[in-house]
Amino acid sequence: MAASPQCGDGPFIVASVSSRSCAMGTLLSRYGLLMYLKDYINVRRPLTYWRELLHEWVFLVHRVYRVSNRKAAVYAEKERANTGLLAAAATRNGWVALEECRSQKIYRYIENEEYSGRCDLMLWRDRKHHIIEAKHVRHPIGARSISRIDRAHSRALADSGRSMSSGYKSEKMVAITYIVPVVKPKNFEVMTKEEISKKLSEVVEDVRKKHSPTFMAYAFPGVVELQGSPNLGLGVIVIGQVT
Repeated sequence: MAASPQCGDGPFIVASVSSRSCAMGTLLSRYGLLMYLKDYINVRRPLTYWRELLHEWVFLVHRVYRVSNRKAAVYAEKERANTGLLAAAATRNGWVALEECRSQKIYRYIENEEYSGRCDLMLWRDRKHHIIEAKHVRHPIGARSISRIDRAHSRALADSGRSMSSGYKSEKMVAITYIVPVVKPKNFEVMTKEEISKKLSEVVEDVRKKHSPTFMAYAFPGVVELQGSPNLGLGVIVIGQVT
C-alpha cells in the first residue's frame, strides 16, 4: 500500500489529495514569516498621545503571531478579538479599559431621544476619557475598490456619532475600523512578495486619501488562516477618527 502523502511532500497544490489543514500548513510554513510592509504608525491631533498606545498595539499584533508559532493572529479573528487586543495595548500604556461598557446613546431614527446602550470600548487615563465604537472588515487585496472598507467605516462613524457625552472634560468619541487585507490561497500561491506588497500599499494609500483618519497604524507579521473563511489574512490596518 502506498504511503499517504505528508505535509511538505512534492509541490504545493491547494486542491491536492492531502487534507486542507495539511496543505495550508505547508503553505504557511513556507510563507508565514514574510512581512509585506514595515510597521507603520501615524497620529494627528487631537489624539497625538495615542502614538505610544499604537506602538503597544503593533507589538501585540506581532507577539500573538510569534508566540502561537504562526498558528494564530488577531487578524484571523473578528471585531471582538481585535477590540480586546486594542484594550490590552491601552492597559500596557497606562489606560484603564472596559469592553462592552454601558453608555448613553441617541436613537437612530428618533431625534433627541436617548437610551442606555453599550459601546465597544471605554478608556480612561488621568483626565482623559474615550468612548470607542469599532467595526471590522476583511478586504480582498485584488478588489477594484475599497467600498467594503468605506461601508464599515461609515457604520463606525455613525455609531460613534450617536454616543452621548458622559460629562468628562477631556472626553472624546472615537470611531475605529479594523481592516484585514485577505487573499485566496490559490492566488497567494502564485503571487510574489513584491506583488503582495504593492497591493497592500495601494489599499493603504486608498484608505489614507479617502478617509484622512486621525490615526492609522498597521502590522503585517505574516500570513494566517482566517476564522470562518477559506481565505488567508495578511495582517491588519487600524484607522480611527474623532467624531
